[in-house]
Amino acid sequence: MELFSLRYTMSKKLLRTILIIIAIIALCVIAYCGWYLWQYWHGHELGDTLKHSWGGGDEDMSAKTVEIPVDFDSLHEVNPEIYAWIYIPGTDISYPVLQHDGDNGYYTRRAEDGNYFTGGCIYSESYNKKDFSDPMTVLYGHNLRSGKMFAQLNDFADVKVFDEHRYIYIYMPEKMLVYEIFAAYPFSHKHLLLNFDFNDSEQFEAFFDDVMYKPGLSSNFMDNVELDGTKDKILTLSTCLRGDNQQRYLVQGRLISEIPAKK
Repeated sequence: MELFSLRYTMSKKLLRTILIIIAIIALCVIAYCGWYLWQYWHGHELGDTLKHSWGGGDEDMSAKTVEIPVDFDSLHEVNPEIYAWIYIPGTDISYPVLQHDGDNGYYTRRAEDGNYFTGGCIYSESYNKKDFSDPMTVLYGHNLRSGKMFAQLNDFADVKVFDEHRYIYIYMPEKMLVYEIFAAYPFSHKHLLLNFDFNDSEQFEAFFDDVMYKPGLSSNFMDNVELDGTKDKILTLSTCLRGDNQQRYLVQGRLISEIPAKK
């Protein structure tokens, strides 16, 4: 009888311990889910708030100077690593651009204020200068299911979307850059700036000779484009290919106008 009582007592203690462990795990799961939902909400809410710093509107590419429609002072209060603003008319792509020294993947999982956010933000890597003077500048953004960040780049696989959206605007405190979109196509997950030396004019031209005008259901190219590796400056927007995260979808534009800001 004493042996039975001892076993019964031990069983109760074991059951109590198991229930406590299950309760702790459940609380941890609930806390994680709550945190995950909060960071997701905060990231999207912050993005919407920052758009108040954007004045909107297309610019006259023939103007000698332009009024920069971005309140960079307010943006720098949120994060001094915001250095530009990207805008594609006719789309929802209108975001700050960031770069973090020492960690190129920093903003893949952080909002514009530096807090953790699975949606990330629009950013460049330290392989590029922040004045867009490199022969090839690459900006990255996630293909979010919500349609935000760079998700709409995949829409350029539609020839109508490609034809109707011709320009990318980049604003900085001191100038505006305008790029004419000439290509949109799927690409491998190969890192452009580490696998190709675009500072070498021959490699620059060889790259585009290889990728341009290859037939594909998701590829579109502007007719009769001739690129010069000695002087052209290309902006590449890169996101995950819709339906295949192991590939990228690239939208590329050539710099056609650089206009200083009004003093």
